[in-house]
Amino acid sequence: MAKALEKQYSGQVKEVKLVESSGGAFEVYLNDELLYSKLESRQFPTTEQITTAIDKV
Repeated sequence: MAKALEKQYSGQVKEVKLVESSGGAFEVYLNDELLYSKLESRQFPTTEQITTAIDKV
């Protein structure tokens, strides 16, 4: 997913950073704003869900 986001937003995004965590977390932030939380939704996001959330910001 990180590579797909880097490709789609080439020139707009400086870095896509993956941070390891525990407890089943998969949280997606953009500039400190939470875009997606697996802990809240109880499912992994699709790349389309993330790109839609990014485009809304």
